[in-house]
Amino acid sequence: MTILFVLCSVCTALFTLTCVSFSGGVPLVGFLVTFLYSLVFYFVVFRFVHSPSRKKLTVVKKLLEYLVFVLFAALVARRAGISETGFLLDLASVSLWLVITVTIAILLFRLSDKRVHRYYPSLEKPVSGKKPIIVHAFEWIDALIQAACLVLLINLFFFQLYEIPSESMVPEFMVKDRVVVVKTVSGPKFPLTQVGIPRMRTYERGDIVVFSNPHYNDTREARLRSFVSQLVYMLSFTTVNINRDESGAVKADPLVKRVVGLPGEKLMMVDGVLYSKQENDDEYLPVQEEARWAAWDIASLPRSQLSLVRNVPLSREAYDLLLSVESLRAELNTDAALTELIQIAKRFENLKPVADSVGFDPDLVSQEEREILSLFQANDTISRVLLTTNGGAAWFRSFLTAWSQSESPKNLFETRSQNCNLLLKIAFGKLVVRNAELMTANVTASEFVRDTQRRALLSEADTYRFFMAVHDQRNMAEFPPDQSIPENAFLLMGDNRLNSLDMRHSYTVTLVPVDIQDPLSFLYHSNLDPQWVPSERIMGTALFRFWPPARAGVPH
Repeated sequence: MTILFVLCSVCTALFTLTCVSFSGGVPLVGFLVTFLYSLVFYFVVFRFVHSPSRKKLTVVKKLLEYLVFVLFAALVARRAGISETGFLLDLASVSLWLVITVTIAILLFRLSDKRVHRYYPSLEKPVSGKKPIIVHAFEWIDALIQAACLVLLINLFFFQLYEIPSESMVPEFMVKDRVVVVKTVSGPKFPLTQVGIPRMRTYERGDIVVFSNPHYNDTREARLRSFVSQLVYMLSFTTVNINRDESGAVKADPLVKRVVGLPGEKLMMVDGVLYSKQENDDEYLPVQEEARWAAWDIASLPRSQLSLVRNVPLSREAYDLLLSVESLRAELNTDAALTELIQIAKRFENLKPVADSVGFDPDLVSQEEREILSLFQANDTISRVLLTTNGGAAWFRSFLTAWSQSESPKNLFETRSQNCNLLLKIAFGKLVVRNAELMTANVTASEFVRDTQRRALLSEADTYRFFMAVHDQRNMAEFPPDQSIPENAFLLMGDNRLNSLDMRHSYTVTLVPVDIQDPLSFLYHSNLDPQWVPSERIMGTALFRFWPPARAGVPH
């Protein structure tokens, strides 16, 4: 026993040296707490070894029980500073912590009431009797704190129970479903270090994984905050979550998604179909197994599942409308579309009271005004400007036909995007011409608003606006654009593709062209910005859904 105490004390001293920091802040506080705790531990152990007593034994056992957690906290605190600690120092700290943990486990085993007399025969027997209420209270608090700290270590390195927070994985996971996530084989690391269990597996398409959200900054401060939040979450019995972003909202971290893209692949999604190819291949092919888990028509789920869904992204009618627009743009003939757009431009030119004497002016309608919603909402105003402004017809013709002088689409995504842009231009072109016809006929304001042909064109425009509102959930440009997904990296998506903010998307929205080849394309608000997730961010694999009992089972 003396040898074990000496080993524990020496390793604790060496560990404390690896935590030395005079940089201030959290690292210094961690070092001082560890240093003071170690001094108390040495003093109490020394007195117990030389003069064993039941009271000293109680204190020694309690110090041993908390030493593992105090040193672990010091390990994390030391790495919370500005400067990096280095791999060798991390390795030394982790190795010493592991030796101390094993030594403490042996010591506590031997110091149990059943075995302690083998090593300390002179130790008096425990006094039986009723304990004061306050002692019971402290014992309960002590047990709960130790349990929370132990659960945190288990969660970090072995497995964790997660509650599903959103509907991004419907129908596989519903909100409030609880799943077991295995972490050991995914190579978990000690917080803020690169030291840990080696990764023992790779991931295949279809695996459901839990990973840290790459949309948030992966700084050491952020990782420390995440670790502390987990500890507080455990100590508060899952009632307090301090892992919040700059605005105070709870972070969407970690995330649960499915692996859909593998290393060495290039991906593209068009109208809900995922395509892939190896970097050196010429042709994209549909990912056949994708149809097994990609859920688009949530409204058509069986009633037993639909009753658990809080938000149905699209009604059955809206989904059918979406499919009809996809069919329209898939079947569009660009040559016929160009002919129609030229005819529309000529009709407008014939309606102008005074022919243009100047050419195309790009500032006549600003870029921001070419946003889909803005352009259609201001259709009457823009029609009047084009009709009465010198150069209006030239701008209108360029807007409708400039795309025909651009580069041809390079892939299916760009082809369908071009076709969608043309559908929008045909609808807008017809609307402007109809407006011009009504304006030149000097109809009243009420007649202008009630015109059936104009209202039908506005209804068609609404359909296309609806389509573009969900476009980024059903489509993704070639990704990555200049290379394949690198080794040990993956693309992850939610199964409920119309209600999943996943690795296809950014948290910011920008104004982008519908057709990137068209210099006068319609613009729309997009958050498409796909990114891969390195394996280092993947924390584990969803193994089993255990709650509610009626839905228990292995996820597919």
